[in-house]
Amino acid sequence: MSVTTAFHPDQSMQPDAAQPLSLIAKQLSEISRQLATAAEGDKRKALEQSGLALEQMSQQLEQDQERTRLRRDILMALHQRGPALPIELAAETLSLPEEIAPLLEQMEREGVITVREIRGGQLVALTPRGRRELNL
Repeated sequence: MSVTTAFHPDQSMQPDAAQPLSLIAKQLSEISRQLATAAEGDKRKALEQSGLALEQMSQQLEQDQERTRLRRDILMALHQRGPALPIELAAETLSLPEEIAPLLEQMEREGVITVREIRGGQLVALTPRGRRELNL
């Protein structure tokens, strides 16, 4: 029995879909662990590995759900208030600047925001592609 531990959901996965999948993965992980206690040898090891892989999948789904929420909050903040400093976006999304920095870099690479150097920092602005992502 082989166990796959890597899980990479489609970036377009809706946050609403990630939460039930995460709960299912948690429940399956618990079932796998309970079955492992009654099994022996290779079956026990395989069930333990399955339980671990399912737990990791659940955690990944939760992280992806939070990242999707943060991404949408950033886009909404830029739409509602216009260009902003990263620290302002962090405050608006109740995040730390170092939490949103990698996401802002990714969003810039994807073309949904622009980041322009200004005296004393950076200015983040929404692009037409970012507006389309918001379905506006």
